[in-house]
Order: sequence, then C-alpha cells, then structure tokens
Amino acid sequence: MKARLSVHMEDRLGEVSPYIYGQYFEHLGNCIYPSVWDDQSPYADEAGNRLDVIEAVKELNAPVVRWPGGCYVDLYDWHDGVGPRSERPARVNWHWGGIESNKFGTDEFLQWCEKAGTEPYVNVNLGTGTLVEALRWVDYCNGTGETADAQWRIANGRQEPYNVKLWGIGNETWGDWEAGQLSAAEYAHKLANWAQFFKKYDPSLRLLGVGSHNGSDADWDRSVMVQAGKYLDYLTFHLYGCSMDRESGAEYYPIVFTPVYFEGQLRKMVEVIKAAAAAKPNERPVQISMDEWNIRHYEPNPEDGGYRLNRNSPRNLQDALFVAGVFNTMIRLSPVVGMANYVFLVNGNGVISVTDDRVIRTTLFHVFKQYAAWMTGQSVRVDLSSRMMRVPAPRINGPELTEKLKDVHEPSDAPFVDAVAVLQDNGDLNIALVNRHQTDAAELDLQLPDNYRLANVWTLTHEDIYAANTAEQPDRIVPDVRIVESAEADRRAITVPPHTVVLFNCNKP
Repeated sequence: MKARLSVHMEDRLGEVSPYIYGQYFEHLGNCIYPSVWDDQSPYADEAGNRLDVIEAVKELNAPVVRWPGGCYVDLYDWHDGVGPRSERPARVNWHWGGIESNKFGTDEFLQWCEKAGTEPYVNVNLGTGTLVEALRWVDYCNGTGETADAQWRIANGRQEPYNVKLWGIGNETWGDWEAGQLSAAEYAHKLANWAQFFKKYDPSLRLLGVGSHNGSDADWDRSVMVQAGKYLDYLTFHLYGCSMDRESGAEYYPIVFTPVYFEGQLRKMVEVIKAAAAAKPNERPVQISMDEWNIRHYEPNPEDGGYRLNRNSPRNLQDALFVAGVFNTMIRLSPVVGMANYVFLVNGNGVISVTDDRVIRTTLFHVFKQYAAWMTGQSVRVDLSSRMMRVPAPRINGPELTEKLKDVHEPSDAPFVDAVAVLQDNGDLNIALVNRHQTDAAELDLQLPDNYRLANVWTLTHEDIYAANTAEQPDRIVPDVRIVESAEADRRAITVPPHTVVLFNCNKP
C-alpha cells in the first residue's frame, strides 16, 4: 500500500496542550484500593501510597489526574475523606456499590499528585451537594487565612495550601443515571450561579462545565455556553470506544476507525463553541475537555445471552491503535481540545495494571508515554495520500448504542494511514502515524521540510492484534526505539508494518 506524507511548517494549527494526555481516578472496583492506596502493601509509604505505582506514573509523565469522579462524586461528601484515617466513616458507595472506606480522600489524592509530579483536577458534587459545601472544599484545599476549613487542613498536617486550579462543576448532569439529573436550562442556570462564586473566591481558578452526551446535543451545549460561558475554561465531552468481539477479529476495522467518529462529534461541539464566542467575543476562550474516554471491553454473558463489561481484561495492540487515533484527532483539533482524562489510570480499562506485587505497563502505557514526550508543541498541517476505506459503523460506549448506530451511521471514506505533526519548542519536528490496515504494510514516501532529517523512530506493533502485557508476560509487547544512523537520516522511503503506531523524531543536523 503506497502512502505519501508531506509536512507544511508554515501552516500552524495551534498549541497542543500536554493536558490531552491526562488521566483519571474514580472510586470504582480496584481502581484505587488496593492498587493506588494500600497501607498493608510492602510497596506503600507511610501514607499508604503504592510507591511502585507512583514511580510508573512518573515514568508516564501524566500531566493531570481527575478525581474523585465521575458518577461517584455526585453522591460524595468530601468531609468524610479528611482528618485522621482511623476516625473516618465507612459509607456505602452509593453509585458503584460496595463499601467506601474513605481512606483515600482529599489530602491523600493531592499529596499523591505531588509525589507523582502531576496536576490535580477535582470534580465537586453538584448533584446532591450544595454550593457552600463546594466552596468550603475549595477553601480547604487552597485557603491561606484564618478560615475554619483552611485551619482544618493545617490541623490535619498540611500547612501550605495545595493551590488546586482545575475544578469541575457537575458530571454527566444530563444522564438519568446521575444523581441530581437536570435539564439543559436548569443545569446552565445552576452552573452559572456556582461558577460565579468560584471565581469570586479566586479568579484564577479554571472551571469545567458539563457538555452534552457524546457532543450530540447542540442545544445543551449552546445553553451552557450562553448562560455560563463567561466563567468557563472548558466544556466537557465524554465518549467511549467499545470492543465486543475479540474472538473472531471482525471488530478490528470498526474499532481502529472509531476515532473518525470521535473527531466528527468533537467538531460538532467545536462549532457550538465558536458560534458562542462569535456572539460574545469579549468573553474568555472555552476549550473542550474530553475528561472521560477509553476503550471498553465487553464479553459474552452466558447468563442472559448478552454482554457484560469486563473492566480488567488486558489492553491489547488493537486498543493501542484506537488510543493513538484519538490522540491524532485531539492534536488536529488543538488548541480547541485542551484537555483529556483517560478512564482509568490504574486498572479498570487502565493504562497501568496493578496486582498485589506487580505494576504492569500496558500497551496503552507505551502510547501515552511516547505521545506525551514527543507530541506537544505547535500542531502543523500535514498532507496525506493513502488508500481509503469506507468507514464502518463505530463501536461506541456499549453493545446497545453500538447496535443503534448501525441504523443511523452515514458512510464516509477515511485513509488507512492517519498522521499528525508537531513542532516542539526545541525545534524538533515530530510525526505520529497509525497504519490502520490490518494486513498491508504502508510504503511511506515521507516528505520532510528542508533541512530536517530523521533522528529517531519509535514503533509499537506485534503480529497479533490482541497481544497484551499481562502478569505472566509483562513485556510481550513493547516499543522498538531506534536511533537513525547518519547514512540513512535523509531516507524518505519508509515501510510501516500493518496495524502499527510509529512516531518519527526529526531535527536539523
């Protein structure tokens, strides 16, 4: 399969935020206990944090982590998770079931972020909480004066404020599964009311408002922007890929082309934001935060003949191709897409898989790590010529919605080879490319700007699209990183294997 890629350095699309490589914690299953926090683990510090997990997160260079949810937060009382751990109340996990010990609360999360070298993003309880409770949470985290909540933090052992800047107000408030569901008008009014008081407390806080389901409700997004846009920094967007048929392999193309659907839905939200900005040009620019996304794994359920979600099945090469495709979409849409948070960082569809005694770097870990290292800076335009494919109906959220989309899917064509490029601050030109063809290599004609030469090539591939890293084989699929010899640095004919993610680092000698 022939492909040709040329880079146009003069056409800058916008700044790629490192926040698009962000992560997410929620109190669900084994996503926090005992994988992130376990005071009985030999790998834990005096606070109960798994140090081996923290080291992996440092290696990943995760820029931001969202917590505590998600659906969980709209039934969460932050007061339960502060103070001496021995005195904290155990509660029912009202949304996900089971018992929440509250051992991992505000101070644990924020100190964990400091140790891991990442920025915290805290979501407040809009669904069942009050504005006063939310503002007191902000003051507990950031207060410097003599207020009771700032003093409470100090009494709990933290003298300096945490200076948390990112605050989400609400979560999927349109959903009938969400505690405190509201209509668009109700939410927009409440959000504007809450947000103005957040800004009165500290104008430098960066606020996130809830965007529509999958970016599919322009009226919702328009209402939020009209009522509250002047206070917001981000409008959130949630969308999930879905793997259901890993036995036959028939789902391969629907999954690796699902990022095309992501891009279409994101572009719809972009248009709403642009229209709102045009109507009120003096207000702050609002970016999209895709603060929930991942690739879910479903499996047949023999009990009812349907499917059930398996959050802990290993992430495979096919998943890595999907993730790289979503990254490419966000890079193309920079700077309007300014943040994203993958669900979840640890276990539960995770970038990292943690057992009692092992930290496994999944296929997704390697993709996140390399994109974060090489794919920030200024997004620049590329021209790509590649064989096209009629895009199949996407795999979205779960079996039910995936089936519905088959009936309304509008066929379109997309290239087998997908690529983006960034110019980094150090002058390096880096290119990320996904060969989505399942069986054919791409014979790539790489046209670099004058004076640029290949320096390093990073490749993630395997003959088996379902290859995964597990406790038994933790390094079954790892990237190949190759320094390009000077004799071949000017080479332009490059073979990219099928079902492969490859990143090129180019510089001026």
